Amino acid sequence: MLKHFSQIVIVTSVLLLAACGGHSTYGPGSYATQKQRQGQHIVQKGETFYSIAKRYGMNVKMLSRYNPKVVPSRLLAGTVLSIPVDKNEVANDRVPYVVQKGDTLSRIADHFAVKLNELKLINPTIDPRKLSVGQKIWIPTGERKVEGFIWPLNNPRMISGFGEEDWGLQKGVNLIAQHGQTVFAAKEGTVSFAGSMRSLGKVIIIQHPGDQQTVYAGCDTLKVKVGDKVKQRQGIATVGHNSLVNRPALHFQFRDRGAPLPPENYLPAIASTR
Repeated sequence: MLKHFSQIVIVTSVLLLAACGGHSTYGPGSYATQKQRQGQHIVQKGETFYSIAKRYGMNVKMLSRYNPKVVPSRLLAGTVLSIPVDKNEVANDRVPYVVQKGDTLSRIADHFAVKLNELKLINPTIDPRKLSVGQKIWIPTGERKVEGFIWPLNNPRMISGFGEEDWGLQKGVNLIAQHGQTVFAAKEGTVSFAGSMRSLGKVIIIQHPGDQQTVYAGCDTLKVKVGDKVKQRQGIATVGHNSLVNRPALHFQFRDRGAPLPPENYLPAIASTR
């Protein structure tokens, strides 16, 4: 009974966490035409992640830390980036953020890919229902340590990258594949889910050290079950029909502490089919 309950919790968490995010009219990481505000930068045509970081006197690593869901190589004009208000206040375990019009605590947590409860704990005096524009809050980002992951297919090519399409509850990338092609574990870990999910088809979720997860969806045959220990590059499934792109393809997600992040930022560079 307890094992069955834990699987339900895992599935619910995946769907709820993936549902967060996307682009809003205001707030960090959104697309907007509003006037640039303190702690923000609206990307202009021709700008790069590097040029923006240099403009504000920081390195790309720090800018990425403030915008973990942005893919630097696909920076679009109109994207609203968060910028450190005071770089001297940035610490290893936290960064400051200035509240913007339209912000909510859950939206800020989603942008920085942190858990809402952690955000509340580090800001005990803040009333989530009464955020005010210009108010400074602390974000428990810490340094993201992502090491040793590989892509789950041989010769992977990307159909669509993170954030390029509106997948609703899905936040990941779609990789071109042949029906029946072997799907590999991106890193060693423990299978925490193996079954079907609405709109994703057959899915495997692997829990990795450091509270990181990988999700493999649109599978045909599942070769592992919940509780199995898997090694990196071990065959865990075969590719089936991916309803998100209406073709044989693998939908792949990378999550850090439950938050979906662009695999392109942490795994080796791969080619696109376009």
